[in-house]
Amino acid sequence: MNLLEIFFARTRLWQHRQEIDALRTELDKLQQQNDSMREGMRRCVTCEYRIDVKQRQDDSIGASAQRAPAPLDHQQ
Repeated sequence: MNLLEIFFARTRLWQHRQEIDALRTELDKLQQQNDSMREGMRRCVTCEYRIDVKQRQDDSIGASAQRAPAPLDHQQ
């Protein structure tokens, strides 16, 4: 290898190191955003699930009340 090839190899190595550092920084940022979004979605799904369960319970209670016979008044 001559001196010029060594210089260009070191320059490419330096450029690749810069690109790797930039990609690592971007990866860390995206992982943090992903973790934040995952936590937000978990809360959202849990909330939606709770709303759905409550609605089904309300519907079930309403349907049961309609099917149940009316209480008899026992007057003597």
